[in-house]
Amino acid sequence: MNSVQAAVIVPVDQATAFRVFTDEIDSWYVRGPHSWVDPSRAVGIRFEEGYLRELWSDGGHVDTGRILTWEPPRRLVWADLINDQGAMEIEVAFTPVDGGTEVLLEHRGLDTLPPDVAGRIRRGYSWQIALSWFAESFARL
Repeated sequence: MNSVQAAVIVPVDQATAFRVFTDEIDSWYVRGPHSWVDPSRAVGIRFEEGYLRELWSDGGHVDTGRILTWEPPRRLVWADLINDQGAMEIEVAFTPVDGGTEVLLEHRGLDTLPPDVAGRIRRGYSWQIALSWFAESFARL
């Protein structure tokens, strides 16, 4: 299996789902020791200047993804810059459905990683957790 998918349906229109996922990622992305590249310095996350960036308390940052496709409100693709052992992409598609928008995330390129790293990603827990954070943000609106 070269990819893993995770999906969630959120109770908003496609444009709102895309905007909250991208422009407001820092409001729903949960901070913790396992969700940051450098937990001791991380203070935020945002899409800016063509990258997905982890922002640091000292004013620095690390680019965790490079934007390949930005098609509001339908689709977003970024190249993973963290796992330098492989060539991976994450695509997030926003599709209108009854009652809201389906957000389907696909992490591709797992066959380019060492088997132990690919196995952790294939289990899909981290993407399911991240999409649950995203979905829960709408309950607070």
